[in-house]
Amino acid sequence: MLLPLACLAFISGTNAPEQWLRLPSGASAIPLDLIVEEGVQRVRMIGQGLAQDVAGYQRDPERLFDDMQDICTRHAASGTVPDGTNVIVTLMDKEVQFGLSDPSVIQYFESFIIRGGTCALDDTEFLH
Repeated sequence: MLLPLACLAFISGTNAPEQWLRLPSGASAIPLDLIVEEGVQRVRMIGQGLAQDVAGYQRDPERLFDDMQDICTRHAASGTVPDGTNVIVTLMDKEVQFGLSDPSVIQYFESFIIRGGTCALDDTEFLH
């Protein structure tokens, strides 16, 4: 099930999902959509300045991980994501239709699992 951008208002903590979300690295992102499947939720965001690497992800990949974990945590903190759910965070520089690829678009993916209401790195084999 694909949920529109308006369904992600909880991520920004406002009623205006079109507002940019400030991430721990100082970078900004805006919610794109939420795709809910059995046992998996995909949170897709557009990151401001990804193509120019304004957040310094290429120099320090830990910054990228911290930002993606923050996105997952904000999503899981909504209280609606049950333990054991896999949350896949996608951060891209411009919108790509889900399921399609575009080599001109920068896309980062990270897989988390909800444990005790928090986002932990999903270190199992990624099969989704």
